[in-house]
Parts: sequence; C-alpha cells; structure tokens
Amino acid sequence: MLLDDEIIEFHPVIGKRLRPDIRRVLAQAEWGEYVLQSNNYGFRCNRDFSPAKQVGIKRVMIFGDSYVFGNGVSNEARFTDLMEKLIPDVEIYNFALEGFGLDQQYLCYQEIAAAFEHDLVIIAPAIETIRKLTAHYELVSDEHNVKRCYVKPYFDLVDGKLARRNVPLPGGYVDIDHLPPSEREKVNRATPFAKVGDILNKMRLKDVVVGAVQYQPFPEYDHSDTPAWRIMQAILSEWVASSPQPVLVFPLPGFIYVKGKANAKNYQARFQEAAEQTNCHLYDPLADFLSLPIEERRKQFFLEGHLTPRGHEYVAKILAPHIQNILQNL
Repeated sequence: MLLDDEIIEFHPVIGKRLRPDIRRVLAQAEWGEYVLQSNNYGFRCNRDFSPAKQVGIKRVMIFGDSYVFGNGVSNEARFTDLMEKLIPDVEIYNFALEGFGLDQQYLCYQEIAAAFEHDLVIIAPAIETIRKLTAHYELVSDEHNVKRCYVKPYFDLVDGKLARRNVPLPGGYVDIDHLPPSEREKVNRATPFAKVGDILNKMRLKDVVVGAVQYQPFPEYDHSDTPAWRIMQAILSEWVASSPQPVLVFPLPGFIYVKGKANAKNYQARFQEAAEQTNCHLYDPLADFLSLPIEERRKQFFLEGHLTPRGHEYVAKILAPHIQNILQNL
C-alpha cells in the first residue's frame, strides 16, 4: 500500500489522495518498473480533470481500489485508459485509490467527484474489500516496509441510515497498543488466513485443499444480514439513489475465484439482490474470466493478485460493451 509521503497526501474526509502533478517511476520485484503519474486533482491520470465536459463527449466516472487504480502497471496500461480507445467519444475519469473500500470510494464521490459533469458512474469494489467496511483503522506497510496503523473513515448504520464516522480524520498514525481492546478488534490487518496460505503454497497444497472444500474465503457475503454486507448494501443503495446518472456495479473477483478454487455463489447472490433492490446496472465479469482456458487466466494476474497488463486488456475488452450499451440508451 502506498504510504510514501512523497507520493500521497492526507485528505481529512477520504483519507488520502496522490500529490497533484507528480510523476514517479516505481518498481516491485514481480511487477517490474511502471510509471505513476497524477493530475491536478491528485488522481492517476496523464491529463488534468475538468468539472465541465467537452461538447459531444460522454464522461464515465469509476471508483475502486488497487485493482482499478492499477497497481503494477503504468497509467496508460490500465483497463480504464484502454477503454477510451475502444469506445468512441468517451472519457473515463478514474477516481480509484489503492486501499479504498466501498466506504472511502463513496466518500470520494460525495466530496470530490459528484461536482463533475458525467453520464455514468461505475462502482467497482474488489470482493475482498468488504472486510474494510467494519474496520476503524488500517494496518499497512510504509515505503520502508514498516507496519503503521492509521485512522480510516467509515460508516455506521443508525436506524437503517448511514452515518459518517471518524470524519474529519485526525491524520497521522496511531499506536495499536494504546487503543482500547474493543478498538483493537477494529483494525483491518488483511486476511487472517494469510500465514496459513503461505504455508500451503510452500507445500504445494493450497490448490488441492481449497479446491476440495470449495473454499468460501469471505463469509461476510454468506447472508444478507452480516454486519459488513448490511453496510455495503446500504452504501450501494444510498449511492444509486443519490446519483442523477445511471450506476453500473462491477464487482471484481480475486484470482481465487477466477481459477475456480472458491465458490462465488454467495457474493454473486448478494450483488444480484442489491441490483434488484436499487435498479442499478450490474455486470459480474467472473463468467467471462471462467470461459477462458486456465493457462490464459493465469497470465492475467500477477502472483500477488493484481491484474497484469494482459489482464487489464481483457477487462477493457469485456467491460467496454456494457458501458457502450448503457450510454447508447441514455
């Protein structure tokens, strides 16, 4: 996760954004070198954002986390940038930021993006980020691989309505040891099964084990009344209801689903319910991924989980027709 002070800056509502107008060459062992460039508003783009649209241009705004942000690839290799070449007279404003759950994505829409003229909103939550919705803090590694904990914004449900919490944010880092025990349980530490997964990988047993049991990695989707799903569903409902333009929900599955080693039926059922309740558009890309040979699916994901350049090309190819269809029917 990006915590480099030369790259990001604090934001009192959404938590962080990129420093405006920077260009950095970054590198990671598996990804290699890639270029990160921000614009005048502090989002990844090779051009500035403008609140007003150009005449004859349709504008799509997309919100997500590191998958949409494009970890590991340069700006122009992301599926959002590639779709601008596939869809005539369309510009795509990518408001995704690494580490953002649906709560911070919605806050980004409310505080920044809603003021921009647009024709379509795409909400693209990664399936695993549902766990962030019940967290009050985020534990991540900084640029020196030091673990740091910071306060994040979140939503509570009060009488069925969303209520902002930790806004405005205090900024800076907190010492977990100084938190009350009840708050320590609200620190998002990523998957609790990570160490088990590392061991299984080393023993070459992980695929055998999860395949045999049809692993359900995210029980937050098991029922419509789990705390995390209730918040996610409330955010989706309020976001769609408040949007003056159509909304497309585009849930992004991790590779464990794409390689067929986890059962997707629960998360798919929850998003289908949300689409029916809100009357939004829904496109679940998992079936398209599963239609490919397993060798091709593997080429579309880095081993650590994010999309490769080839994966971004495929997502652009399968998502573009859905966007075109919505825009043509406005």
